[in-house]
Amino acid sequence: MNDLTLVDLPPGLQQRTTRHVLNAGQILFQQGDPAEELFLVESGRVRLVSFIDQQMITHYFVDAGELFCEASLYFDSYGCTVIAEQPSTVIAIPKEHFAEVLQQSPVLSERYLSSLTHRFQAVKDLLELRSITSARGRLIHYLMQRLPVGQRTITLDKPLRAIASELALTPESLSRLLSKLQADGIITRKKRSITLSQDWLEDVAE
Repeated sequence: MNDLTLVDLPPGLQQRTTRHVLNAGQILFQQGDPAEELFLVESGRVRLVSFIDQQMITHYFVDAGELFCEASLYFDSYGCTVIAEQPSTVIAIPKEHFAEVLQQSPVLSERYLSSLTHRFQAVKDLLELRSITSARGRLIHYLMQRLPVGQRTITLDKPLRAIASELALTPESLSRLLSKLQADGIITRKKRSITLSQDWLEDVAE
């Protein structure tokens, strides 16, 4: 999906938005708060979470150019808590006005539908990933999902701590798994990339 920015919104809707500047770890709103707005990440990254038995469960991360809390259009309260993963700027869009503009703007409606479709696919992939019992298998599946066609190197677009959260692992567990895969000759690592072994890929293909 193409990144969405404030200027992509109709001028009348732009005037009704508000901007929230968040520090890393700052909460934008909490689960159960009245759902009056949906949001667009202008810069940074936020994490959508729930708390169950005093344990934080990460739903997914949202990066710059992406909408989130689209469900607020149809529900009275937010179903999750949103925390800034890093210093972030978030644009709040009143849901009533957004819904009105959707009916009048085919372009915005198309962008909104694209956002929902990509979000659905991303959440489906995440649920599939987390259904893998083996932590090693989960990590390998994650890497294979992100491997560009015809290439062996994955460029990491987020810190290992965020990847660990997506994999339902601790950062320490992820670090140990990566070290083991490297010792086994399956991957080689650089600071922001992971390269899969050609021999291993050929074995997998067979």
